[in-house]
Amino acid sequence: MPRIRCVFTVSWLNSVAGVVGVAAWLLMLTGCAIPVLNASASGDTHELTLLLQTGHHANEKFPLIGTRPLMVAAANGHLDTVKALLDAGADANAEDWSGWTALHAGALNGDPSIVTLLLTRGAIPSPSRWFLRSPASIAETLDHKDITPLLKNAAPFATEPPSRYEPHQPSQ
Repeated sequence: MPRIRCVFTVSWLNSVAGVVGVAAWLLMLTGCAIPVLNASASGDTHELTLLLQTGHHANEKFPLIGTRPLMVAAANGHLDTVKALLDAGADANAEDWSGWTALHAGALNGDPSIVTLLLTRGAIPSPSRWFLRSPASIAETLDHKDITPLLKNAAPFATEPPSRYEPHQPSQ
């Protein structure tokens, strides 16, 4: 089965103006992650496996935003798809432009199986930032009692960021 590609012709690009034209050009330059993202969102692990076998890869991302298939599968609660992506080499700690990771998506969804799988495959809970809450904080806010302790115990700073102040240690 040939790899599904996003094809844009020069004449089509010339007829499209502004932001749409730039977005289409970026899609052409960066490849097309849409088939992998769609399979991940719908939990179609069979289709995802076929796409991965025909040239797509598990770390493809949507241009500019950086959304990856693992994030989408975790957010939609598709455990088998998450496992297939991790087995195919998906980066468990990949971030989109905002710092969102698959672990954030798993915390939002609240599925303990997905969160546990991500943690055992190397996902590291990030601390809260001024613009993005930590996975543990997200789970706690949404009252996901099954995963909040998992995320809080996974890293020392899973809920709050470490202090930037470090006392001066005199050299001896």
